[in-house]
Amino acid sequence: MGTKLISDTRTSAGFSLIELLVVIAILAVLSVGAVLTVGRGGLRGEGTADLARFRQSFALMQALAIQGREMRGLVVQSKGLQRARPGPDGWVLSDTPQPWGGRVAFTRKNEAFAPGDPDIRFLPNGRTSAFSIGFATGGRCESDGWTGLTCDAS
Repeated sequence: MGTKLISDTRTSAGFSLIELLVVIAILAVLSVGAVLTVGRGGLRGEGTADLARFRQSFALMQALAIQGREMRGLVVQSKGLQRARPGPDGWVLSDTPQPWGGRVAFTRKNEAFAPGDPDIRFLPNGRTSAFSIGFATGGRCESDGWTGLTCDAS
């Protein structure tokens, strides 16, 4: 009399155990690679990016000091590079530092600054503070204060 319809009661919702194990294995391999990369000081080329960013900031601050006829400055910290300008109550720093991609070592040469002064000062006549800065990949920049910035991207 009536026809019975046979329906498949199995549903294929969700993931199989094999699929989950494959995804977990892939994520584990990617995370190990990321940890090893960060442990070596970052991705390849970050030090040269830091050197290029520093050179750009140096040139900009020097140009602003000359054109604006007022002192400018750069604060070199382990977390990043901050721009500074003189304010009514001392030096005013930019809101956020530009972060470094790797480690940076900064050394002042033969100058004593007052507390709160920037690490590198730019004078309206084009002179700067004497310093040396080294980057994670071996690149290095320095200035004697008179001849400008010289960099070696070794």
